Amino acid sequence: MIMLRADVSKSIRTITSGLKTPWSFSVALIVILSAGCSQAPESEHVAVAGEVTLGGKPLPSAMIRFTPVKTEPGLHDSVTMISEGRFAFDSTNGPSPGEHHVIVTPLEPEMNEAVAAMQNGDRDPLNARTIPARYRSTGQLRATIDAANVQPLTFELTKR
Repeated sequence: MIMLRADVSKSIRTITSGLKTPWSFSVALIVILSAGCSQAPESEHVAVAGEVTLGGKPLPSAMIRFTPVKTEPGLHDSVTMISEGRFAFDSTNGPSPGEHHVIVTPLEPEMNEAVAAMQNGDRDPLNARTIPARYRSTGQLRATIDAANVQPLTFELTKR
């Protein structure tokens, strides 16, 4: 409900007419103003799925985050895990419709994987799996989420 300025002034005069202290007036004013305010509505979430590759191969494991380009009340980041190159959000935790920055954050590989890779001749197994810095911040990857036309998303990351 939207209160007109005259209605607010009348309400303040009515409530504060019997108040004797400035503190009481402040409390009454806060109550009146907060009654006219409401929280921003929670934005719609879209079920989205897709795949992420690094150097042409499915990214074994990482985290993917969709951050709305517009900063509006009710819009939040959506984060999920990438496993064997695939990720999926459902309609309760997915990104909102609109333009998003997409950020891919690496997870540390398990120590046994690193040791096995070194035994197979890989000189630097940890760096071989590291996602380049340009994908770990906003700017490089973007996605447009359209609730009316949901398509699988594909992100092809390059090592260099």
